[in-house]
Amino acid sequence: MSGGEVDTLVVGAGIIGTAIAERLQSCGHRVLLVDRGDPGEECSSGNAGHFATDVVLPLANPKTILSIPKLLVDPLGPLAIRWGYLPRMLPWLLRFARAALPANARASAHSLRELNCRSIASFDRLLSRTGLQSLMAKRGALTLYQRDKGRRDNLATVNLLREYGVNIEELDAGQLRELEPALSESVAGGLYFPDTAHTVNPLRLVQELARCFREGGGEIRRAEVQRLKPLPDGRIQVQLENDTLKARRMVLAAGAWSGPLAQQLGYRVPLDTERGYHLMLPDPGVELTRPMVSFERSFVMTPMEEGMRLAGTVELAGLRARPDYRRADILFEHAQTILPGLQRGEAKRWMGFRPSLPDSLPVIGRAPRQENIYLAFGHQHLGLTQAAVTAEIIDDLVAGREPEVDVKPLAVDRF
Repeated sequence: MSGGEVDTLVVGAGIIGTAIAERLQSCGHRVLLVDRGDPGEECSSGNAGHFATDVVLPLANPKTILSIPKLLVDPLGPLAIRWGYLPRMLPWLLRFARAALPANARASAHSLRELNCRSIASFDRLLSRTGLQSLMAKRGALTLYQRDKGRRDNLATVNLLREYGVNIEELDAGQLRELEPALSESVAGGLYFPDTAHTVNPLRLVQELARCFREGGGEIRRAEVQRLKPLPDGRIQVQLENDTLKARRMVLAAGAWSGPLAQQLGYRVPLDTERGYHLMLPDPGVELTRPMVSFERSFVMTPMEEGMRLAGTVELAGLRARPDYRRADILFEHAQTILPGLQRGEAKRWMGFRPSLPDSLPVIGRAPRQENIYLAFGHQHLGLTQAAVTAEIIDDLVAGREPEVDVKPLAVDRF
């Protein structure tokens, strides 16, 4: 597909774009997947590996709004905003505040549930088709309370999650330690979410999907997309750093870098980034069998092929600020209070960019003014969870079918 005309172009080779490309290729389309890096090497390589089907409550909610003053003074808290970036974030934060109004938050939660309740089944179809079932472990996930107060503080949220259909089992400390013997005696109790899962290697998942895509006839090109221009004949002119293409159909799935490209297509989207950090422990010295979330400390511990990953903090600071790796290091201190035998060893720190929209919903759907352009970005911290179902939605739209999920709330022109 070098130069000239392309049947279907997918821009972005993270978990979202790669899943879409593989799906469309498997359904008979000739697909070119383009990214400035190798498949999965950006945010998709560093996520917590958790298919977080239980996360149906948007980050935009009244509780978060009330906590913003504290966020500004705690650089190592679960959610932090850098002072220098605050002026640029203000328009986004105003939209965030509007999305946090009770009726708007309920609408976002409904849409998140519509996506997440289909997550595991859609991944089952994807991984069965590609022979990659071993990359998803279905052992559920735990939320831990280190104090009895945590259970009381979380009660209203647990009840709300159950109202949205999330399956939750309450466990005492003894039941938790039967599941995970490495847990500290100080753990007071927790919750078991049986309908979640995790991947044993987020990067390898994307790489293997990319391999299956290539073996199915797809092409992957490493190049930066510099310019997108809709043409009068309906095609899209795509300027790469060293080539120019014309695509008959295009899917924009470039994650945190989607905003400027969407603007070139005529859509101004309030896309910003959640900077996520993780600490990878190659030899943790303790064993876990499933992801565990600390309620009080707001981070995730996930067992993987290459060790244990500690992840989950959020920083609002844009794409250009230098990483603050103290936010990765603090995760080890948090984890030691839960796993007393934990060892840091040759730990590796990482920071990446989650594409985030104010209402906590992604953009998924056909571009309103171009019938052959499709949009799939802004999945925030649920990119892995929603990748396979997003790919199925895009395939339905391309084929002219009505998706099972109502995509109207996910439309790009909702802003």
